[in-house]
Amino acid sequence: MLQVGETFPGATVIGVDLSPIQPGWIPPNVDFIVDDIEDEWVYAHDFDFAHLRFTAVSIRDKAKLERNILQ
Repeated sequence: MLQVGETFPGATVIGVDLSPIQPGWIPPNVDFIVDDIEDEWVYAHDFDFAHLRFTAVSIRDKAKLERNILQ
């Protein structure tokens, strides 16, 4: 997240996690949201890129998550 924000300063980067584990310093174009990506999505914008890490065994409905990302 931080590296993407630093590499692409013109991008808006959003990190989502279940826990508030954000670092002390983040680039100004990076935001963190405490949320469950399996709940209803309430994001007011589309995403151009999604990166999921360590989710292979924790996502119950992968097809639903993929639909949420792509809509």
